[in-house]
Amino acid sequence: MAYLQLLLVLCTVLNSIFYLNARFVAIPASTSNLKAVLKQPLELKCQYDGNDDNGQFTGWYKDDIPISSEKPGHYVVKNEGKESILIIKIFVKADAEVKAWTVNTDKPSNGGRPACAFGPIQLKPSPQGIETDRPNEKVESAHGSVRRNEDESIQLKCIIDPADVTSRNGPQWQFSKDDKSFTDLPAGVNVRNGEIVIDQVKKAQRGYYRCTLNDVEFTVLLRVKDRLAALWPFIGIVGVVLVLVIVILIFEKRQKSNKKTTAKDDDEQDQANDPLVRTTTKASDNDSKKRAVKA
Repeated sequence: MAYLQLLLVLCTVLNSIFYLNARFVAIPASTSNLKAVLKQPLELKCQYDGNDDNGQFTGWYKDDIPISSEKPGHYVVKNEGKESILIIKIFVKADAEVKAWTVNTDKPSNGGRPACAFGPIQLKPSPQGIETDRPNEKVESAHGSVRRNEDESIQLKCIIDPADVTSRNGPQWQFSKDDKSFTDLPAGVNVRNGEIVIDQVKKAQRGYYRCTLNDVEFTVLLRVKDRLAALWPFIGIVGVVLVLVIVILIFEKRQKSNKKTTAKDDDEQDQANDPLVRTTTKASDNDSKKRAVKA
């Protein structure tokens, strides 16, 4: 019995030694690296570096509220042995208001403390849309576009959220014809106070304009119409009307021609069939004249 008690004490001591150097590591470890971009995904990771194979993670919390109680789809938790990952699928401003993010574990060596703890996540200024000089004209989708007639003016302003107060140069602008290879802005396109300004839009300037800030990009397609583009529908209607008029005139002319031919044929047929109408030939007329001369 004494040997059994001694073995139990020895196992407890060995277990304590086994967990003595085991620890949990938060990734990212530095609070200054906790930055996120609106509407973009973000991951927080807690990693266990003990000798055993399982960190025994039990759940993630934000300000002591279980993540599992939140609406499904916004947060995803992945527990894989020695690590637990919290994925914020679409970072929103409400996530930036959280003071503490924690994950718990059942490891006895952790003493009931959170396995990993993260502070508030700072929002990184980033492009969230592009607006123009026209009221209520704003592009907030990934495949948006704006239209201008040739020789009209346009201004493009990159919407930064939250407002960037640290950058002196503002967003950087680039241009592409195919939305693949971006280069410098074309001729006639100027940047004033961080905004694109085109005094007279030309067809050569149509394409994709991209603003970049803090490695985040937002792109808008500028479409350029011909100056006579507004007249094309009217010209098309006039063309259709002219074609119809020509078709009607040709049809009427053929109808009249057919009617005349039919009327002439009917008259000749009626005369041939009328017994009162005497039909003579040139030969009979000549014979009559010869008889009259002989007499």
